[in-house]
Amino acid sequence: MGVYSRYVFRQTGGAVVMILATLMVIIWVSVALKDIKLMTSEGQTLGIFLKMTMLAMPQIIGIVMPMALLIACVHNLNKLSGDSEIIVMAASGAGRWKFASPMLILGAIIMVLIMANNAYVQPTAQRELRSYIIKVRTDLIAHVLQPGRFTTPITNLTFHIRAREENGDILGFIMHDTRDENQMMSYMANRSQLIKRDGNAYMVMYDGHIHRRTSKSPDVQVIAFDQYIFDLSRFEGGKGGKVHFKTYESYIGELYAPSPDNPHFKSRPGRFRAELHDRLSNPLYPILFVLVSLALLGFPRTTREDRMLSIVAALGLAAGARLGGLLSVNLLAKNEAAIFLVYGIPIGGIILAAYFIPTRGTGFKLRMPKWVPNDGSHQGPVS
Repeated sequence: MGVYSRYVFRQTGGAVVMILATLMVIIWVSVALKDIKLMTSEGQTLGIFLKMTMLAMPQIIGIVMPMALLIACVHNLNKLSGDSEIIVMAASGAGRWKFASPMLILGAIIMVLIMANNAYVQPTAQRELRSYIIKVRTDLIAHVLQPGRFTTPITNLTFHIRAREENGDILGFIMHDTRDENQMMSYMANRSQLIKRDGNAYMVMYDGHIHRRTSKSPDVQVIAFDQYIFDLSRFEGGKGGKVHFKTYESYIGELYAPSPDNPHFKSRPGRFRAELHDRLSNPLYPILFVLVSLALLGFPRTTREDRMLSIVAALGLAAGARLGGLLSVNLLAKNEAAIFLVYGIPIGGIILAAYFIPTRGTGFKLRMPKWVPNDGSHQGPVS
């Protein structure tokens, strides 16, 4: 890159970093406020709280990073136009790709980062988050449950204990499980112990009963036991010690060829297809946003020409394309034919935007409709 290209790259890249940091802080605060109960009611340390909230961030990076790039490109192009730098470059004979190339390079870098995030960082973070969630819920049973109080760490799963001995044994343990809408399970034990082994947690119950009632029969089945082991990893879909990952916890290969015995895949196979193509199409949006910005703001104009309409149009078109992409992904979960929309929106937008970026000339300009009265505030064509 030449001197001017490095200058544009540095200015746009710095704006991307600043905008991305601001957006991530705002989103992190909203996530932190939602999960503040980890410290207030579930007795977790500040370190666990920070780790869990940070592990949730990679899931939204694929959406936030292209939007940060879009805002940075629009801001930088508007600044270059306001300082007459685009006019000077055009007068010197430089084509529009002269300052388009550093922005496209930046878009390509962000595209690679999003691909790496979608392929490895996001599923790895989500799996690590799963282990912390299990740890939090295990610690809740082991340390936070108060004798004589009913606690619901998970929707439709309630615990109650009568007392806790000094050695950690739990007396008068009750667990009421209605997560499966087709059956209700109640576990009652005179004494129970929490055991951790090989990264898993188990509740070992002694001298108790299991009450089971299904939706097909109002009769309650009672099973007495001397010892019963409940795998706490079942909180997150595990069965028999085997963990079945959800869509956002799966790697690309696992989304392409999911395990046939995965209960999440059995119940909603379309979500695996939608998640796979969402991750593959997502990296196309940084390039689309750069080209949309250049098509509407990357040509010379006088300082008397209003640029606000072009700025609003660039932001609106880019946001509309991204919203259309998200809607098409949701549609893909129900209809395989929607795959053409998932890829067609970003690829079609890239081709269309590139068509309006000539190397010479004034390019594509927006003009105010004729029915808008001219009070003198708009001089000449509005871009």
